[in-house]
Amino acid sequence: MKTLEEYISVTSMLEQLIERENENIAQYERMIRSIGDCVVKPLLVSIAQEKREHREMLERELHELNNQFELDEAII
Repeated sequence: MKTLEEYISVTSMLEQLIERENENIAQYERMIRSIGDCVVKPLLVSIAQEKREHREMLERELHELNNQFELDEAII
């Protein structure tokens, strides 16, 4: 079982990482729109997709952490 302080710390870190990924995704999407059809567009699209997948993984981890904390709280 994790302490409340550890839970808050890890939760905060995951939320910050998710927000950063959201900002990165938005930046790549702006670049994709601004360059139009260009040689590097497929690469930018691929990177944006990787960022989305990473964000989704972080969101799953946050969800799992929240579920585990709720279970720990129920046990206590």
